[in-house]
Amino acid sequence: MRSWRAGRQCIRRRCHSTCLSEPVKLYSVEEAQAALPEIIPVLEGISAAYVELRALQASLSAEVRGASGDGHLLANPWQEGGKNRVEELNRELRRGAAELDRRGVELKDPEKGLSDFFHDRHGRIVFLCFQLGEARIQYWHELRAGFAGRQPLWVT
Repeated sequence: MRSWRAGRQCIRRRCHSTCLSEPVKLYSVEEAQAALPEIIPVLEGISAAYVELRALQASLSAEVRGASGDGHLLANPWQEGGKNRVEELNRELRRGAAELDRRGVELKDPEKGLSDFFHDRHGRIVFLCFQLGEARIQYWHELRAGFAGRQPLWVT
């Protein structure tokens, strides 16, 4: 794994644009693929925690209104340990994000388990893109292109 200093180039990191001056890890396709057995469980944990947290927040929102969509009263999730569970889920999300960050992997969508690896493609820094449910790393995209700009790796 090589590193690359971003210099003046601005790179989108963690939901905001920032100019990086610290080196970032560059993955070859093979290195990124080899990292997946360790990355996938982290992404699965993040996704599960995120989905559960959203459900808890939705139930709290409905509880504050006094009823679910079908008119039945809901138990207060905060009275049933919901607040502690929210804190646990937030810790799980932070822990997972920190693990990905430590490995130089960018988390793009916590619910879908969408992540990117910095990669040198023919002299240009791009992202190798992976999403939970995919068998392997098959796509890349420009740093600012996002998921919609994904292109198959085998196309030059």
